[in-house]
Amino acid sequence: MIVAVDCGSTNMKAALYGSEGNRMAEASRPLPYTIQTRTRVELSPEAVWGCFLDLIHDLCGKTAVTHREIRRIAFTSQAQTFTTVDPEGKAVTPFIGWADVRAQEEAKELQTLLGKDFHRLSGSPALSPMHVTSKVLWMRRGHSLNSTMRIVSLPSFLAMLLGAVHATDRNLAAMTGLYSISEKQWSSKMMEAAGVETRQLGILVEPGAVLEKTDIRRCRDFSPDLDIVMACNDHTAGAVGCGCRQGHPTLTLGTAGVLYRYAGERPGPFSRSGLWGPYPLGGYYELLCLNHACSALDWADQFLHGSVDSPRFAGSARKAQTNENSPLFYPDAQGSADAWLGNGTVEQRAYSVLEGIGFALRHLAGENFYAEGEPIMVLGGGSRLDHWVQIAANIFEHTMVCASGDGLDGAAQLAGAPIPSARESLRPRSFLPDPSKRDLLALRYRRWLSQYRPSSPATPA
Repeated sequence: MIVAVDCGSTNMKAALYGSEGNRMAEASRPLPYTIQTRTRVELSPEAVWGCFLDLIHDLCGKTAVTHREIRRIAFTSQAQTFTTVDPEGKAVTPFIGWADVRAQEEAKELQTLLGKDFHRLSGSPALSPMHVTSKVLWMRRGHSLNSTMRIVSLPSFLAMLLGAVHATDRNLAAMTGLYSISEKQWSSKMMEAAGVETRQLGILVEPGAVLEKTDIRRCRDFSPDLDIVMACNDHTAGAVGCGCRQGHPTLTLGTAGVLYRYAGERPGPFSRSGLWGPYPLGGYYELLCLNHACSALDWADQFLHGSVDSPRFAGSARKAQTNENSPLFYPDAQGSADAWLGNGTVEQRAYSVLEGIGFALRHLAGENFYAEGEPIMVLGGGSRLDHWVQIAANIFEHTMVCASGDGLDGAAQLAGAPIPSARESLRPRSFLPDPSKRDLLALRYRRWLSQYRPSSPATPA
């Protein structure tokens, strides 16, 4: 039995797979944030561990499988989120979430120090306060981090409690800002700039490798022979689950909006604003990120309707009678009524949110990110909103296919489960561009662009 766990930004999700790659059960639990503001994002390590145990309990409760029958657990995860632990492995600080941006001054300082070469070395277009590099320098200066502490990612923390060594796979490491893609190791230059040492960061492993075990396990419910596997960042695991390397680029409509493609065998950078890194099945990927997708939708839903109900919101948007001068929405401006340009009905404003997020993603992608005529696999919670997926198909002028595979499938596949590529046995939902919408959308997109003030390139979750 293999369990795949996706430590996402909103929910922790898991699925149990049988010997033939069949998904036997799945479960989801909200990630237990203790602080979540526009600048500060923290989680309790104890609550995260409890969330994981509850998730496994839910899976076992849906099947006749016991904890001890689980032979392997594969972790895929949001990037950047980490805690620090003492020499005995006990967490001494909260998890600092990827969306925490308190290290703004440190990011500016490090960008000046590391210069333009940062993109080629690390894969990121620029240093961000979301990078682990910036955060650890900020923590060190605030005296909440010293040389005896280890810096442990969210999936590594769970793996260590299950008896694995402190380790990070190279795909996830490449998103920290502390790893050199060309050298395939932690970067001495970036570690020196942030004030950390190799022993604080853990060993590096290939995605899918079984981690070595330690003598310490904090939970005896599982088999002592349990294998732990690191299975990349969640966007890469989703791409693996969808067969991205076989020509299936992805669009994730999750907390953030993420455009992802397999970029080939030669290393990047591939574009000025694209993040790039090692693809687990060989070669390299490119990723573009809009920090606000479903998060902007949820905010707009609360603003317009007083609560969050995404299917209701999409239904409201479907009723909109839209013309060239209907309101426009800018996801980067979420937080106030200024996110909308122009007035309109609730239905028109709801439609503009789905459209505006699509416009922001199209602008981010440019003209050549996806090959002409190439179907795009859609992942994330937004993929369940058919009206939004149809709007995306119209905006991108590409067929959108709601993926039957996902990050859990990708993590299980990397852990050795025989998952069918892109779940070919299932019948995915497809949405073709509607030619009758082309002219109006072109007018609205030009108007939207004329008022758009893009923020800095985003650091993906």
